[in-house]
Amino acid sequence: MNKLFIFLFTMMFLIIGCSDDEPITGGVNPEPELVGCEATTFYDWSDFEFETSLDAGATTWLGFELSETTLFSINLNQAGFHCAIFQECAGELGAPPPLYSFMSNGNGQEVGIVTEGVYYLEITNTRPGRLDFTFNISLEDIIYGCMDDDALNYNNTANVDDGTCEFQNCNTEYYLQNYGEMVLDCDGNCAPVSWIADGFCDDGAWGIEDEQGNVIPINLYCSELNFDEGDCEIIDEGCTPGLIEDCNGICAPQNWLGDGFCDDGSYEYNGNPIFFNCEEFENDNGDCIIDSRQTLRVLKRIWIEN
Repeated sequence: MNKLFIFLFTMMFLIIGCSDDEPITGGVNPEPELVGCEATTFYDWSDFEFETSLDAGATTWLGFELSETTLFSINLNQAGFHCAIFQECAGELGAPPPLYSFMSNGNGQEVGIVTEGVYYLEITNTRPGRLDFTFNISLEDIIYGCMDDDALNYNNTANVDDGTCEFQNCNTEYYLQNYGEMVLDCDGNCAPVSWIADGFCDDGAWGIEDEQGNVIPINLYCSELNFDEGDCEIIDEGCTPGLIEDCNGICAPQNWLGDGFCDDGSYEYNGNPIFFNCEEFENDNGDCIIDSRQTLRVLKRIWIEN
């Protein structure tokens, strides 16, 4: 009887315990792993230099916060990386459109004036292999002023043009009566419009008298005036630092030469196919030379009856 009582009591206890309304849980569900823009690591860019490697097509995100409006430049020592700056994330990606985007050429790239706030920088390797690179941001105090060196109030310390440049007034009665309609030449001096494309290269060899009787050389030999509209030989200003002309005259990153990838037009820089596979560049400094032993076809000897 005692054994039966104990058995019934135990079964009742188990039934009561199992009828509890609280659910049985198997553990806490982990938080989803953040990726892309949402996983951005933030750095103090005032004294930070970032070094890493990226596989072909891979992307990394870097974050920074500015406490005041500043002028800054991005420095990335490898060409072929696409960089884009966003103010917000939209899931894995930055919220479009980007505030600024560019393709690195191995030199610094001025972004311009950026106000205080939080920013997300996306860096993508567009080259066909894994590349190492070093990255940092240069911050500068903003100095407003006239940045046109032909202006009367040119400020050589300014790094942001404020639109206050003042130039010579060439539409005076003296100039109009003696020389007709006038324009500013390459040096900011008043020059007769009739001298442009008149068959003479005005490179400073000829001049006019100003209102004070001084002889002022007229210089129309610059790209802004199309080299005197063809009267002067065009100056080839070439590519910006860090770039050279490829086999087709397209500006391309110099460090793409001999970097282990054959630049035969398969890869682009700023939307242009880059071609170093020519004799001038020794077939991309050897990147495009294929071992002839790999290209030989093994053919059977065929007997030809006479």
